[in-house]
Amino acid sequence: MKVEQYWLITGGAGYIGSHVADSFLATGKKVIIYDSLSHGLMSRVDYLSQKYGKNVQLIIADIRDSDAFNSALTEYAPKGVIHLAAVKSVGESMEKSDKYFDINLNATSQMLKTISAHGINHVIFSSTAAVYGSPNHSIPVKENDIKAPISPYGQSKYEAEQEVNKFLTMYQNRGTSLRFFNAVGRSAPELSDNSIENLLPIVINKLKSGQNPEIFGDDYPTPDGTCVRDYVDVRDIANVHLAAADYPEVLPLALNVGTGSGRSVREVITLLSAAMDRTHLNAVVTNRRSGDPALLCADVSLMEDTLGYKAQYSLEASIASLV
Repeated sequence: MKVEQYWLITGGAGYIGSHVADSFLATGKKVIIYDSLSHGLMSRVDYLSQKYGKNVQLIIADIRDSDAFNSALTEYAPKGVIHLAAVKSVGESMEKSDKYFDINLNATSQMLKTISAHGINHVIFSSTAAVYGSPNHSIPVKENDIKAPISPYGQSKYEAEQEVNKFLTMYQNRGTSLRFFNAVGRSAPELSDNSIENLLPIVINKLKSGQNPEIFGDDYPTPDGTCVRDYVDVRDIANVHLAAADYPEVLPLALNVGTGSGRSVREVITLLSAAMDRTHLNAVVTNRRSGDPALLCADVSLMEDTLGYKAQYSLEASIASLV
Protein backbone atom coordinates (compact mmCIF):
# COMPACT_ATOMS: atom_id res chain seq x y z
CA MET A 1 0.00 0.00 0.00
CA LYS A 2 1.38 3.40 -1.03
CA VAL A 3 2.00 5.80 1.84
CA GLU A 4 0.76 9.34 1.23
CA GLN A 5 3.63 11.80 1.32
CA TYR A 6 3.58 15.22 2.92
CA TRP A 7 3.14 18.51 1.14
CA LEU A 8 5.24 21.25 2.72
CA ILE A 9 3.44 24.59 2.73
CA THR A 10 5.60 27.65 3.34
CA GLY A 11 3.56 30.49 4.81
CA GLY A 12 0.94 27.92 5.80
CA ALA A 13 -0.09 29.83 8.93
CA GLY A 14 -0.99 32.88 6.85
CA TYR A 15 -4.42 33.87 5.61
CA ILE A 16 -4.15 32.21 2.20
CA GLY A 17 -1.72 29.51 3.35
CA SER A 18 -4.02 28.25 6.10
CA HIS A 19 -6.87 27.94 3.58
CA VAL A 20 -4.59 25.98 1.25
CA ALA A 21 -3.67 23.69 4.16
CA ASP A 22 -7.38 23.34 4.99
CA SER A 23 -8.18 22.35 1.41
CA PHE A 24 -5.39 19.77 1.33
CA LEU A 25 -6.30 18.30 4.71
CA ALA A 26 -9.95 18.03 3.68
CA THR A 27 -8.96 15.57 0.93
CA GLY A 28 -6.82 13.47 3.26
CA LYS A 29 -3.48 14.91 2.25
CA LYS A 30 -0.73 15.27 4.85
CA VAL A 31 0.77 18.71 5.29
CA ILE A 32 3.71 20.31 7.04
CA ILE A 33 3.37 24.03 7.70
CA TYR A 34 6.57 26.05 7.55
CA ASP A 35 6.05 29.60 8.82
CA SER A 36 8.04 32.20 10.75
CA LEU A 37 4.82 33.51 12.34
CA SER A 38 5.93 37.06 11.52
CA HIS A 39 2.55 37.47 9.83
CA GLY A 40 1.07 34.00 10.22
CA LEU A 41 -0.87 32.96 13.31
CA MET A 42 -0.41 29.93 15.54
CA SER A 43 -4.17 30.05 16.20
CA ARG A 44 -4.85 29.10 12.56
CA VAL A 45 -2.71 25.98 12.88
CA ASP A 46 -4.39 25.12 16.20
CA TYR A 47 -7.80 25.48 14.51
CA LEU A 48 -6.79 23.09 11.71
CA SER A 49 -5.45 20.57 14.22
CA GLN A 50 -8.74 20.68 16.11
CA LYS A 51 -10.85 20.54 12.95
CA TYR A 52 -9.14 17.42 11.62
CA GLY A 53 -8.45 15.74 14.95
CA LYS A 54 -4.75 15.49 14.37
CA ASN A 55 -1.63 17.44 15.23
CA VAL A 56 -0.85 19.54 12.16
CA GLN A 57 2.93 19.86 12.14
CA LEU A 58 4.29 23.40 12.31
CA ILE A 59 7.94 24.32 11.77
CA ILE A 60 8.53 27.84 13.03
CA ALA A 61 11.32 29.17 10.84
CA ASP A 62 12.08 31.88 8.31
CA ILE A 63 12.32 30.91 4.64
CA ARG A 64 15.71 32.65 4.57
CA ASP A 65 16.99 30.14 7.13
CA SER A 66 18.60 27.65 4.75
CA ASP A 67 19.60 25.24 7.51
CA ALA A 68 16.05 25.07 8.91
CA PHE A 69 14.53 24.56 5.46
CA ASN A 70 17.08 21.88 4.59
CA SER A 71 16.35 20.10 7.88
CA ALA A 72 12.61 20.19 7.18
CA LEU A 73 13.10 18.56 3.79
CA THR A 74 15.43 15.98 5.28
CA GLU A 75 13.04 15.06 8.09
CA TYR A 76 9.78 14.91 6.14
CA ALA A 77 10.87 14.21 2.52
CA PRO A 78 7.77 15.94 1.11
CA LYS A 79 6.21 15.04 -2.21
CA GLY A 80 6.18 18.71 -3.12
CA VAL A 81 6.37 22.27 -1.88
CA ILE A 82 3.64 24.89 -1.99
CA HIS A 83 5.52 28.17 -1.66
CA LEU A 84 3.32 30.94 -0.26
CA ALA A 85 5.69 32.60 2.22
CA ALA A 86 6.34 36.21 1.18
CA VAL A 87 5.98 39.84 2.16
CA LYS A 88 3.17 41.49 0.22
CA SER A 89 2.49 45.11 1.13
CA VAL A 90 2.74 47.23 -2.01
CA GLY A 91 3.14 50.40 0.05
CA GLU A 92 5.85 48.99 2.32
CA SER A 93 7.71 47.63 -0.69
CA MET A 94 8.07 51.18 -2.02
CA GLU A 95 9.99 52.07 1.14
CA LYS A 96 11.78 48.80 1.85
CA SER A 97 12.57 47.33 -1.55
CA ASP A 98 15.68 45.48 -0.32
CA LYS A 99 13.58 43.53 2.17
CA TYR A 100 11.14 42.50 -0.57
CA PHE A 101 13.83 41.27 -2.95
CA ASP A 102 15.59 39.45 -0.13
CA ILE A 103 12.50 37.55 1.00
CA ASN A 104 10.46 37.20 -2.18
CA LEU A 105 13.27 36.65 -4.67
CA ASN A 106 16.56 35.66 -3.04
CA ALA A 107 15.00 33.27 -0.51
CA THR A 108 12.89 31.67 -3.24
CA SER A 109 15.96 31.14 -5.43
CA GLN A 110 17.86 29.53 -2.55
CA MET A 111 14.87 27.36 -1.62
CA LEU A 112 14.63 26.02 -5.17
CA LYS A 113 18.29 24.97 -5.06
CA THR A 114 17.67 23.14 -1.78
CA ILE A 115 14.53 21.51 -3.15
CA SER A 116 16.45 20.28 -6.20
CA ALA A 117 19.26 18.94 -4.02
CA HIS A 118 16.70 16.80 -2.19
CA GLY A 119 15.33 15.39 -5.43
CA ILE A 120 11.92 17.00 -4.94
CA ASN A 121 10.44 17.80 -8.33
CA HIS A 122 7.03 19.32 -7.55
CA VAL A 123 6.68 23.04 -6.75
CA ILE A 124 3.66 25.31 -6.85
CA PHE A 125 4.58 28.96 -6.47
CA SER A 126 2.01 31.46 -5.25
CA SER A 127 2.56 34.57 -7.31
CA THR A 128 0.43 37.67 -7.80
CA ALA A 129 -1.46 39.79 -10.29
CA ALA A 130 0.96 42.58 -9.34
CA VAL A 131 3.38 41.18 -11.95
CA TYR A 132 1.20 42.81 -14.63
CA GLY A 133 1.60 46.30 -13.20
CA SER A 134 -0.92 48.79 -14.60
CA PRO A 135 -2.19 47.46 -17.95
CA ASN A 136 -2.80 50.06 -20.66
CA HIS A 137 -6.10 48.45 -21.62
CA SER A 138 -9.40 47.74 -19.90
CA ILE A 139 -9.77 44.07 -20.77
CA PRO A 140 -8.85 41.20 -18.46
CA VAL A 141 -5.14 40.34 -18.56
CA LYS A 142 -3.90 37.07 -20.02
CA GLU A 143 -0.91 35.14 -18.73
CA ASN A 144 1.17 36.14 -21.78
CA ASP A 145 0.40 39.85 -21.48
CA ILE A 146 3.23 42.28 -20.83
CA LYS A 147 4.64 42.07 -17.32
CA ALA A 148 5.51 45.57 -16.11
CA PRO A 149 5.32 45.66 -12.29
CA ILE A 150 4.94 49.13 -10.79
CA SER A 151 6.06 48.20 -7.27
CA PRO A 152 9.08 46.41 -5.79
CA TYR A 153 6.58 43.84 -4.49
CA GLY A 154 5.36 43.02 -7.99
CA GLN A 155 8.88 43.10 -9.43
CA SER A 156 10.27 40.80 -6.74
CA LYS A 157 7.50 38.26 -7.36
CA TYR A 158 7.94 38.46 -11.14
CA GLU A 159 11.67 37.83 -10.87
CA ALA A 160 10.95 34.97 -8.47
CA GLU A 161 8.67 33.50 -11.14
CA GLN A 162 11.65 33.44 -13.50
CA GLU A 163 13.58 31.38 -10.97
CA VAL A 164 10.63 29.02 -10.61
CA ASN A 165 10.44 28.71 -14.41
CA LYS A 166 14.07 27.56 -14.50
CA PHE A 167 13.16 24.85 -12.00
CA LEU A 168 9.98 23.83 -13.81
CA THR A 169 11.69 23.46 -17.19
CA MET A 170 14.23 20.98 -15.80
CA TYR A 171 13.65 17.31 -16.66
CA GLN A 172 10.79 15.67 -14.72
CA ASN A 173 10.02 18.77 -12.64
CA ARG A 174 6.39 19.80 -12.29
CA GLY A 175 4.23 22.64 -11.03
CA THR A 176 3.30 26.20 -11.94
CA SER A 177 3.12 29.78 -10.70
CA LEU A 178 -0.38 30.81 -9.64
CA ARG A 179 -1.02 34.51 -10.14
CA PHE A 180 -3.93 35.22 -7.88
CA PHE A 181 -5.83 38.44 -7.80
CA ASN A 182 -7.43 40.09 -4.72
CA ALA A 183 -8.14 37.42 -2.12
CA VAL A 184 -11.33 37.80 -0.07
CA GLY A 185 -13.64 35.71 2.10
CA ARG A 186 -12.94 32.93 4.57
CA SER A 187 -13.96 29.36 5.33
CA ALA A 188 -14.12 29.97 9.10
CA PRO A 189 -13.70 32.91 11.49
CA GLU A 190 -10.51 31.30 12.80
CA LEU A 191 -8.88 31.69 9.38
CA SER A 192 -9.80 35.35 8.86
CA ASP A 193 -7.59 37.82 7.02
CA ASN A 194 -5.69 39.94 9.54
CA SER A 195 -3.93 42.09 6.95
CA ILE A 196 -3.81 45.83 7.46
CA GLU A 197 -3.33 46.24 3.70
CA ASN A 198 -6.31 44.45 2.15
CA LEU A 199 -9.46 46.42 1.33
CA LEU A 200 -12.16 44.26 2.93
CA PRO A 201 -10.64 43.89 6.42
CA ILE A 202 -9.76 47.60 6.39
CA VAL A 203 -13.33 48.59 5.53
CA ILE A 204 -14.89 46.07 7.92
CA ASN A 205 -12.80 47.37 10.82
CA LYS A 206 -13.74 50.95 9.98
CA LEU A 207 -17.45 50.15 9.80
CA LYS A 208 -17.36 48.11 13.02
CA SER A 209 -15.87 51.04 14.90
CA GLY A 210 -18.36 53.51 13.43
CA GLN A 211 -15.80 55.25 11.24
CA ASN A 212 -16.23 56.32 7.64
CA PRO A 213 -14.37 54.00 5.25
CA GLU A 214 -11.70 55.54 3.01
CA ILE A 215 -11.36 55.47 -0.75
CA PHE A 216 -7.82 56.07 -1.95
CA GLY A 217 -8.53 58.20 -5.00
CA ASP A 218 -11.69 58.59 -7.09
CA ASP A 219 -10.16 60.10 -10.21
CA TYR A 220 -9.05 56.91 -11.94
CA PRO A 221 -10.12 56.18 -15.56
CA THR A 222 -12.81 53.71 -14.44
CA PRO A 223 -16.65 53.88 -14.55
CA ASP A 224 -16.99 55.37 -11.04
CA GLY A 225 -13.47 56.77 -10.70
CA THR A 226 -12.30 54.20 -8.13
CA CYS A 227 -9.93 51.28 -8.69
CA VAL A 228 -11.40 48.11 -10.17
CA ARG A 229 -10.15 44.69 -9.05
CA ASP A 230 -10.93 41.02 -9.52
CA TYR A 231 -11.94 39.83 -6.03
CA VAL A 232 -11.48 36.06 -5.81
CA ASP A 233 -12.55 34.06 -2.78
CA VAL A 234 -9.70 32.56 -0.77
CA ARG A 235 -11.52 29.21 -0.85
CA ASP A 236 -11.29 29.26 -4.65
CA ILE A 237 -7.59 30.12 -4.43
CA ALA A 238 -7.08 27.17 -2.09
CA ASN A 239 -9.00 24.82 -4.38
CA VAL A 240 -6.91 25.89 -7.37
CA HIS A 241 -3.74 25.07 -5.42
CA LEU A 242 -5.21 21.64 -4.74
CA ALA A 243 -6.21 21.12 -8.38
CA ALA A 244 -2.75 22.16 -9.54
CA ALA A 245 -1.11 19.78 -7.07
CA ASP A 246 -3.24 16.89 -8.32
CA TYR A 247 -2.93 17.72 -12.03
CA PRO A 248 -1.35 14.66 -13.71
CA GLU A 249 0.17 16.40 -16.74
CA VAL A 250 2.49 19.30 -17.48
CA LEU A 251 0.97 22.63 -16.43
CA PRO A 252 1.47 26.01 -18.08
CA LEU A 253 4.27 27.94 -16.38
CA ALA A 254 1.72 30.42 -14.99
CA LEU A 255 -2.02 30.52 -14.38
CA ASN A 256 -4.25 33.45 -13.43
CA VAL A 257 -6.52 32.75 -10.46
CA GLY A 258 -9.55 35.02 -10.38
CA THR A 259 -13.22 35.31 -11.29
CA GLY A 260 -12.84 37.00 -14.65
CA SER A 261 -14.79 40.12 -13.68
CA GLY A 262 -13.98 43.29 -11.79
CA ARG A 263 -15.69 45.29 -9.06
CA SER A 264 -14.85 48.83 -8.02
CA VAL A 265 -13.70 49.93 -4.58
CA ARG A 266 -16.83 52.05 -4.20
CA GLU A 267 -18.99 49.06 -5.11
CA VAL A 268 -17.22 46.87 -2.54
CA ILE A 269 -17.74 49.48 0.19
CA THR A 270 -21.42 49.81 -0.73
CA LEU A 271 -21.91 46.03 -0.49
CA LEU A 272 -20.09 45.82 2.84
CA SER A 273 -22.00 48.78 4.30
CA ALA A 274 -25.31 47.17 3.37
CA ALA A 275 -24.28 43.74 4.71
CA MET A 276 -23.21 45.28 8.02
CA ASP A 277 -26.15 47.71 8.24
CA ARG A 278 -23.80 50.70 8.21
CA THR A 279 -25.17 52.54 5.19
CA HIS A 280 -25.21 55.79 7.19
CA LEU A 281 -21.39 55.82 7.14
CA ASN A 282 -20.38 57.45 3.87
CA ALA A 283 -17.02 56.76 2.28
CA VAL A 284 -14.44 59.53 2.46
CA VAL A 285 -12.13 60.09 -0.51
CA THR A 286 -8.43 60.56 0.27
CA ASN A 287 -5.27 60.66 -1.83
CA ARG A 288 -4.24 57.87 -4.14
CA ARG A 289 -1.86 55.22 -2.82
CA SER A 290 1.44 54.79 -4.61
CA GLY A 291 1.60 51.64 -6.73
CA ASP A 292 -2.14 51.14 -7.26
CA PRO A 293 -3.15 50.39 -10.88
CA ALA A 294 -6.55 51.69 -12.02
CA LEU A 295 -7.93 48.40 -13.29
CA LEU A 296 -6.68 44.85 -12.92
CA CYS A 297 -8.86 41.84 -13.72
CA ALA A 298 -8.01 38.29 -14.70
CA ASP A 299 -8.62 36.43 -17.91
CA VAL A 300 -9.26 33.02 -16.35
CA SER A 301 -9.78 30.97 -19.50
CA LEU A 302 -6.44 29.17 -19.16
CA MET A 303 -7.20 28.16 -15.55
CA GLU A 304 -10.66 26.95 -16.51
CA ASP A 305 -9.50 25.09 -19.63
CA THR A 306 -6.46 23.48 -18.00
CA LEU A 307 -7.70 22.60 -14.52
CA GLY A 308 -11.40 22.48 -15.31
CA TYR A 309 -11.96 24.80 -12.36
CA LYS A 310 -14.23 27.84 -12.33
CA ALA A 311 -14.49 30.20 -9.37
CA GLN A 312 -17.32 29.02 -7.10
CA TYR A 313 -17.86 32.08 -4.92
CA SER A 314 -19.23 35.49 -5.89
CA LEU A 315 -18.09 38.67 -4.17
CA GLU A 316 -21.45 38.76 -2.37
CA ALA A 317 -20.83 35.21 -1.07
CA SER A 318 -17.35 36.21 0.08
CA ILE A 319 -18.76 39.20 1.94
CA ALA A 320 -21.44 37.01 3.52
CA SER A 321 -18.67 34.74 4.86
CA LEU A 322 -17.08 37.73 6.55
CA VAL A 323 -20.06 39.53 8.11
